[in-house]
Amino acid sequence: MGSLISIVGAGPGDPELLTIKALKRIQDADCILHDALVSDEIMNLAKPDAQRIYVGKLYQDGQDQTDRQEWINQLIIELAGKGQKVVRLKSGDPMIFGRGAEEIRFCIENSLNYEVIPGVTSALGAASLYGIPLTERGKNSMVLFGTGHYCEGDFCDLETFVSVLKSGSPIIFFMGLNKLVRLAQRLMDQAISPEIKVQILSKVSQPDSVAFEGTLGNIAQILETEKPPMPALVIIGKNVERLSK
Repeated sequence: MGSLISIVGAGPGDPELLTIKALKRIQDADCILHDALVSDEIMNLAKPDAQRIYVGKLYQDGQDQTDRQEWINQLIIELAGKGQKVVRLKSGDPMIFGRGAEEIRFCIENSLNYEVIPGVTSALGAASLYGIPLTERGKNSMVLFGTGHYCEGDFCDLETFVSVLKSGSPIIFFMGLNKLVRLAQRLMDQAISPEIKVQILSKVSQPDSVAFEGTLGNIAQILETEKPPMPALVIIGKNVERLSK
């Protein structure tokens, strides 16, 4: 088989949560283009002579994301031209805030042989590992994935967040920790109860994982003394108690 671009979800960090297909591609890769949040334990599964190229971003690193993606695309073209088996390794799942769609379109536009291998998104991994019910009979029947991005000085999807929480369903926020205090206040400004639960889950599935629990009303006070390490997910909802401590 000639060049193959495998867009692979690495899951939340624990190598035992990789799919079998993802593991095979990592072990067989000539080159791995990996993100910041892919754990060392997973990278160590690659063969010793595999080329490893870091292409990730870090929070507020200042690099233009369009420029970064163009650089990644150019790497993919160059490596494919050499007939290599390339793994584009992304934490979680490529299609959940992973820019997977951009790279799929690029492969299609350039007639590259590619595949997508799903991963356990950190949101679902966190919920299962901590026993947080995202849906439960008689309580709620949906869950929303979101980010804490701003639009014109406020949260882009604030109205949607309020509607979902009022329905009794939870929201999982990716990249939301640094704006959590403001988000909590804005939700309470919109008549969301200060008793609504907040879960902060850091470094999910990894040996140094840690969790913090609070409410919209007291999370600002908690974060004055606690400093959850990144990456961290935030889950907000009426029924998001941790069944597994």
